[in-house]
Amino acid sequence: MTKYNHDETFTIGTVAELKSISAYTLRYYDKKGLLPKVFRDKNGIRQFTEEDLQWLDMIKCLKNTGMSLEQLKVFVDATYQGPQTLAARIALLKKQTEKINTHIAQQQSYLKQVNRKIKTLNDEDSLF
Repeated sequence: MTKYNHDETFTIGTVAELKSISAYTLRYYDKKGLLPKVFRDKNGIRQFTEEDLQWLDMIKCLKNTGMSLEQLKVFVDATYQGPQTLAARIALLKKQTEKINTHIAQQQSYLKQVNRKIKTLNDEDSLF
């Protein structure tokens, strides 16, 4: 992960470029409460901190594993509620890990099937 100056802030355009996430999506995440610490400057411009960038990495990771935005919101809210939610957060991540493992197993099964078909087609091709 890239290290940033702890006091540095970033505009939405910079964050969109750094994280390969559209400005529209960043605004949506902010509106949905997935980035609760994003603040606005005196002109109403969103300012992102290093902590926000780290959250974006986690959001992107979990979303790419199939976690819904609703589940992400639960995770984010629980995180900011403090250590009393640690067990719930761990349980949520373990449940997501199970989903990921199931998905990987399905994909491996599909890969085997495709490879079998390739072998069959190669065998047919060698007959001609």
